[in-house]
Amino acid sequence: MDYIVDHAVPLSGIALGALVLVGLAILAIAGLRLWRTVRAAQRRLTAAGAELAAEGERLSQALALMPERQAELQTSIEALSRRAAVIGVLARSASEAAEVLRSPLRYLGR
Repeated sequence: MDYIVDHAVPLSGIALGALVLVGLAILAIAGLRLWRTVRAAQRRLTAAGAELAAEGERLSQALALMPERQAELQTSIEALSRRAAVIGVLARSASEAAEVLRSPLRYLGR
């Protein structure tokens, strides 16, 4: 017991260091899970954007081939453009989130 009383400051420093390391480990695990989630969402958004672009191309071709359905197809293209804009905003947000998650790596030299 005298050892603890005589060496309280170094033992407190060691305990604090251990708590900080545990906290950093938990933070690193949570950050990794968040990064993986953002990366998976970004992949899904990219695939959805490609599908929307392909659908837009098909609609444009159908518009050129069928002038009598032009108004209906134009409405569909406008709706598709709005959905593509929403997907674009979501993709930019996911990209920004991924950049935020990667930003600490600059300080670590990677």
